[in-house]
Amino acid sequence: MDFLNAVPGQGGHVLVEMSPNVAECLYAIGRDLLTALETGYRGRRRLRDEDLFPDAYELIRDSKAFRERHGAAMRESVTAAVRAVVLNYRGQTVFTLDRAWLRAWFTMVAHAPALYVRKPRWTVGAWTRLPVTENEVRLFWLHYTQAALAQACAVSPCEPPVSGT
Repeated sequence: MDFLNAVPGQGGHVLVEMSPNVAECLYAIGRDLLTALETGYRGRRRLRDEDLFPDAYELIRDSKAFRERHGAAMRESVTAAVRAVVLNYRGQTVFTLDRAWLRAWFTMVAHAPALYVRKPRWTVGAWTRLPVTENEVRLFWLHYTQAALAQACAVSPCEPPVSGT
């Protein structure tokens, strides 16, 4: 059975444990994303800044201007984070992430969907059926990983919950 669990630990660390199949899937996604970032291509298609950094403004021209000003720096930041994950993660099924590694993992799983969808967006639509294709399965694990890490970061084992949070 495939699974991924992320459990909050002391000092903002997160313990991650997953099945070997999920570990292999996430490692392959990371390698593919790093290759696309370094070569500028995802398969035969270019990996454009518009794919990595969807519109941040209501007007397309404002988003385009933003990417022109900041695209190279944002791409380099994403590439550095993904490179660090790929070079330091070899498909382990149990490991601990500190805050810096959490940031790198969040960066990877947030940008990797650009490899699998035509018009990337920051929002995820509701799943109306179980994922069937390889790309749908990869997208599922990316979104699930991101949600699990976020939930683990939001919960602290040493502080009681505060009313209203």
